[in-house]
Amino acid sequence: MRLAGITTIAALTLSVAGLLYAQSGSASAPAAGSASPRKESKAKSSILVTPEREAAALTFVQRNHAELADLLAALKTNEPEQYERAIRDIFRTTERLALIQERDPLQYELEIAAWTSQSRVELLAARLKMGSSDDLIKQLREALKTQNDAKVALLKHERQKAADRLGKLDSEIARFESNRDELVNKQLEMLARTASDARPAKVSAKLPAKQKKNPTTNP
Repeated sequence: MRLAGITTIAALTLSVAGLLYAQSGSASAPAAGSASPRKESKAKSSILVTPEREAAALTFVQRNHAELADLLAALKTNEPEQYERAIRDIFRTTERLALIQERDPLQYELEIAAWTSQSRVELLAARLKMGSSDDLIKQLREALKTQNDAKVALLKHERQKAADRLGKLDSEIARFESNRDELVNKQLEMLARTASDARPAKVSAKLPAKQKKNPTTNP
C-alpha cells in the first residue's frame, strides 16, 4: 500500500472517538453532562507528550495491537499533530487501565480485550472507507463478533461485582434487622459512657470548716 494510503488509514483510525477506550455501556464511561466538550478537549490537550509517555503509549499499542503501531509510525512522519493527539489519548488510556489493574486484575484483562477489539474494528472500518472487498468485509464481521464478545464478558464481570455488592448489602440489612434491640442497647451504652467520661467532675457543696467560718473581730 502506498504511503499516502497508510497515512490516510492511520488518520481515519485514530480520529474515531470510539477507538481509544470509549466502549458504549462501560461502567467507566463518564456520566452524560459531566463536562462540556470544550472543557474536555482542553483537558486532553493539557497532557504533555514526553518521551516517557510516548514510549509507554507505543509499548501499550505494540503489545495489544501491533498493526496500529505501524500506522502510528506513518502518522508521526506525515501528521505530527494527529500523532501527538493519538499518543495523548493512548497514554490516558494506559493510566486509566493501570488504576483498574490495581484494584481488579480480571477487569483489567477484560478491558484490554475490549480495547483491542474496538481498535481492530476501527482500523478495518477505516480501511473500508478506502475501498471495499469481500475479504475486508469478512474480517470486519469477525472483528465485530469479537468486539461484541469482549463487551459481553466485561458486562458480565461488572454484573457479578454488582451482585456481590448487593449480597453484602443484604447481609448488613439482615444483621441490623435481626439484632435491632441488641445493637440499640450497645450503642446507647457506649454513648452514655462517652457522655459520662466527658462530663466535668462535680465540685463538693461543702467547703472545709475553716473556710466556712468567718473570722470574728473584737470591737
